[in-house]
Amino acid sequence: MSKYNTDLDYAIVDIDISREELEEIKAEADRIISEDRESKENLAVAYLKKAQCMRKLGSVETIRFIFYDKDKLIIGEEDLKNLLEKALELSPDMPEAFMQLGLLNRPLFFGFRDDEDEAKDWLSKAIQLKPDYAAAFNNRALLFYNLTKDNTEKAKIGYKNAVADLTEAIKIRPFDAIYYLNRGIFHSRLEEHKEAVEDFSGAIQYASDVLKDELKTYVLILNDRGKEYVELKEYSKAIEDFSETLHLVDNNLSPESEYLKPDYSETLLMRGKAYYLAGEKDKAKTDFNEYLNRKCSIADDKNRAEVSEYIGIKLEDIL
Repeated sequence: MSKYNTDLDYAIVDIDISREELEEIKAEADRIISEDRESKENLAVAYLKKAQCMRKLGSVETIRFIFYDKDKLIIGEEDLKNLLEKALELSPDMPEAFMQLGLLNRPLFFGFRDDEDEAKDWLSKAIQLKPDYAAAFNNRALLFYNLTKDNTEKAKIGYKNAVADLTEAIKIRPFDAIYYLNRGIFHSRLEEHKEAVEDFSGAIQYASDVLKDELKTYVLILNDRGKEYVELKEYSKAIEDFSETLHLVDNNLSPESEYLKPDYSETLLMRGKAYYLAGEKDKAKTDFNEYLNRKCSIADDKNRAEVSEYIGIKLEDIL
């Protein structure tokens, strides 16, 4: 039987668990459900496994449906919800099922409805039932991800709550790179730059080799840490992170990950800014010119002004 742990909400298919393993788990769950010979507890776990695997194997293509393998429609929102409710009918205190219900209502990431309060209630119930449920703490923290970055009091409170939840997740699972990355993002929004650097460094330290080699998540961490170093005026460290980001994006992502390759032209701007502030104006000029070459549509005065405002440096003073 493939690996399976109900405590985990597998973050990235093929990194935390393979599609083949998820297929095998789902097939075994289908068998148990169809034979209907197991105890209530085992049947409940089978319904939970099926719901989890469906969500991970599918991809959200429309607002109300999950498509399996991005081709064949096999389950809709109510069908997935019914699987989880069946699990809870058989085992009313199953925290994993409550967490999955929370994810159904979490906006942007895996959810169908934009109902943060309901999502929070389900995730809090999961934590109440299982106080060491790291994935539930992480997912509850991410409810605050969509709050605006305008430093309103509501946003600050939300970000602080997210940091608290992610701190609990890290206490429970101290070697999970994703939890450090997420907490670093919220520290950054709170303008706690030193703490953000520490978390992004933790994410880099604990990132698996597969994560480093195959997906854009690793370069995202490097790029975000570089921005924090700029805020801390540690320009040489920022330049090092931005340079490594650009190297990985331009050269080292595998062909299979090409569709995930992000546009890191903005990193050229940030590295140029770091060079400029470090007194290396020729290198800054090179980066700014390369950015303009990549984004030729912004060569007019209006858009150059927008770029200047974004980085806080007048391009005309350099180019």
